[in-house]
Amino acid sequence: MATTTPGVSAPASGSLKKPVLIVVGGIALYFAYRYTFHYFRWTEESYGYYWAFRLPLIFHVSGGLIALLVGVFQLWSGTNAQGMAAHPLSGRVYVAAVLLGSLASMILAVQSAAYGFAWVVGLLCLAAAWFATTAMALLCIRSRNIQAHRQWMTRSYIVTFAFVLFRISTDYLPAEAWWGIPADQMAVAMIWPVWVVPLLTYDLYLQHRGA
Repeated sequence: MATTTPGVSAPASGSLKKPVLIVVGGIALYFAYRYTFHYFRWTEESYGYYWAFRLPLIFHVSGGLIALLVGVFQLWSGTNAQGMAAHPLSGRVYVAAVLLGSLASMILAVQSAAYGFAWVVGLLCLAAAWFATTAMALLCIRSRNIQAHRQWMTRSYIVTFAFVLFRISTDYLPAEAWWGIPADQMAVAMIWPVWVVPLLTYDLYLQHRGA
């Protein structure tokens, strides 16, 4: 996914980037442990309501988990010469994981419809954004547009990380207890800002920087 043009080396990462990625990686590991590992037990108790949709769910979880963890390395190695040797391979793994996870999530959204039509639309748009941002990152590196590739890869991981932000917002912002909002309405509402707001913030940052 991420080969470089001859004579072009990855720049040194900014002083803030590594600490941020360390924090993001730590949160990703906690998310994986807290929310995903139980699905690999393959029992009806582990899946609950989603047992009837276990095949698309396990593909979605597997793809998302790989993308979440590999994506941290991908962002770090993309701006660090020491990691560039493994960067193309990990990039291919990341793209394959997003492809698997996004397509499975589209199937899951339509089949399960846990919170109704608005929930389905939100999930489909999230999956489409996940697929599209990753596809753009791939197309940019294939055309040797390194700067655009980095920007689209960052957008892709922002969408990947949306699943983590969604869990944080629904589990640690108890809307029903605080404001009397039912859990299903909270989920339908939060499925949008967890990726739209970070993407908007990142693009505003790029515009401010003049990138």
